[in-house]
Amino acid sequence: MKKWVWVLIAAMVVWNSVLTIQLSQFQTQLDEKTTETKIINKVVTDFTTDVTKVVEKSLDKVVGVSALYNGEVFSTGSGAIYDVEGSKAYIITNNHVIEDATSLTITFANGEQLDAKALGSDLYTDLALLEVDIDFTITPFSLGDSALIKVGENVLAIGSPLGLDFQGSVTMGIISGVDRIVPVDLNSDGFDDWDSLVLQTDAAINPGNSGGPLINMAGELIGITSMKIVYEEVEGMGFAIPINEIIPIIEQLRANGKVIRPVIGISAVGIDELSNYQKSFYGIQLDLNKGLYITSITFSGPAGIAGIKKGDIILTFDGIEITTFKQFRKLLYAKKVGDPVVIRYLRDEKETEVTVTLK
Repeated sequence: MKKWVWVLIAAMVVWNSVLTIQLSQFQTQLDEKTTETKIINKVVTDFTTDVTKVVEKSLDKVVGVSALYNGEVFSTGSGAIYDVEGSKAYIITNNHVIEDATSLTITFANGEQLDAKALGSDLYTDLALLEVDIDFTITPFSLGDSALIKVGENVLAIGSPLGLDFQGSVTMGIISGVDRIVPVDLNSDGFDDWDSLVLQTDAAINPGNSGGPLINMAGELIGITSMKIVYEEVEGMGFAIPINEIIPIIEQLRANGKVIRPVIGISAVGIDELSNYQKSFYGIQLDLNKGLYITSITFSGPAGIAGIKKGDIILTFDGIEITTFKQFRKLLYAKKVGDPVVIRYLRDEKETEVTVTLK
C-alpha cells in the first residue's frame, strides 16, 4: 500500500513539473506575441503620423476651382498655391479645368470664396495660372525636384473629386513610373497632336482632382495631376505633370500671359500618315516612311529664308531623325526664339543640310 502511495506522489510531482514547464512556455509565447504586436503597432503609428503631418501642412495650400459660363458652374477642379506676393496669390491648375470659362471662383481650405483671374493658359501642357486678391494669410507649396523622383516613392494627391462637396480629399499611392510619354489628342479629331511627359502614379485620381497637387513625403509639390486612363481593364493609372516641366511654362504665363514658342514657317505632314496613293501623288518614294513632307511654306519665315521649299522632305532636326509631325513639333517647341537649328532635307533625291534661325 505504501508503495502505491509513493508511486502516486511521484507521479503528481512529475505532472506538476510538466504543467509548470508548459505554463512557463505558454507565458513566454504570450510575452513574445505581445512584444511583437507592440512593435508592429509602433511601426504603423509612426507611419500614420508621418503621413498626417504632411497632409496637415498641405491642405491649406490646395484650393477648389470653379469655372463658370455666364454665371453657371460648368466645371470644377483643383489647384495648388504656387506663390504669394503681398495680397496676390498665384494658383496652378489645368487648362482643361478653366477652358471656355467667362469667370472663375476659388474656394480656399478656410471656406473663403474669391473671384480669380486667369493670367494665361497653355493647351499643349494643359497648364493654367490664376491670380487671386486675398485678405488673409496663406502659404504656397515648397517646390520639389521631379528629376530626383524614384519609382516606388510614396506620394499624396489632394483635390476635389466629384466637386467641392469632397474638397480636400486625400489619396495615397506610389510613383509607378517616371518620364512616361502619353499621346494626347488636343482637338478631338481622332489624331494625337502632342506627347505629354508625365509621372505615373497609382494614387486615386478622380474627376475634380484635375489641377491638384501631387506631393512627396516632404510635403513638396512635385507635380500637378492631369489625367488618368479610364479603360475598363485598367486600374490605378493616373498621371501628373512633373514640376520641372511646370515651372518654365508657369513663369512664361506669369510674365507674358502666354507661352511664346518658336516658329519655323512651314506646314507639313508626316510621311507615316500618307497612303501609297498620296505618296505617288506627291512624288514620294513608296518605301520612305519617315520624315516630314512640306505642304506649304512662308517665304519670309525662318525655313524659307534658309532656302527650304514646298515639296522638300525634312529628314532630321538638329541631328535627330524625324519620324512623325508630333515628334517634330515637340522638338521645335523645346527650342527658344532665336535658336539656330540644323535641318537636313531631301529634294530631288539629294540631301541638303542648312541652319535655320527660329523666330
